[in-house]
Amino acid sequence: MDVLAKQSQPSKPNQDDSTFSKKKKKTSDVNEQISSTSLIDDVMLLRENIRTVGLELSRSIVSEMLI
Repeated sequence: MDVLAKQSQPSKPNQDDSTFSKKKKKTSDVNEQISSTSLIDDVMLLRENIRTVGLELSRSIVSEMLI
């Protein structure tokens, strides 16, 4: 029985692990892109809402000054 020969052989990387890692990274990248797009959309919507509120506030102040 050659136990030392079997122990000294380097183990091969598990292909399933590397495939899982690549899939996990790809899924993570997709989720990050979706989150970024969603965040950008949310910021743009917030920007428009702030602009609208600012315009309405300005109109309200002007109308109060004219009365």
